[in-house]
Amino acid sequence: MKKEIQYTAEFVQDIPELLNRFPPKHKKVFGHHSTIEYKPHDLCDIEVGKESFLKIIGRAYDEMGDDLLVENPKSKNKYPHITLSRAENAPALYSSQLFEKAIRLNSMEYFENENVKVIEGYSDGENFITKI
Repeated sequence: MKKEIQYTAEFVQDIPELLNRFPPKHKKVFGHHSTIEYKPHDLCDIEVGKESFLKIIGRAYDEMGDDLLVENPKSKNKYPHITLSRAENAPALYSSQLFEKAIRLNSMEYFENENVKVIEGYSDGENFITKI
């Protein structure tokens, strides 16, 4: 049985290295991708296996979340990001709220010359598929 595509993304190639550079602030640790689209209809705009770099623009965190703002031109999100970590009681899909709050409070940490190597692909909910 073929599994449904859950989301398309730019998957971080070296998660431990990213987390070493940006130590997570909360117990639930992620750092594995920047979403392109959630529940896409197809893969027509996805170049599975394409390697590239995403520019890391900034970081926002508070008592609930910890995310990197990235330059991901394919992302359908208002704030393309990589979720680094979440508190246990953080609401689902917290990133947009986190970035809105950081912008409003002028608490975003900005970076120059930071990037992360990624590979384009998709997830079926259980696996990250980055090869055709």
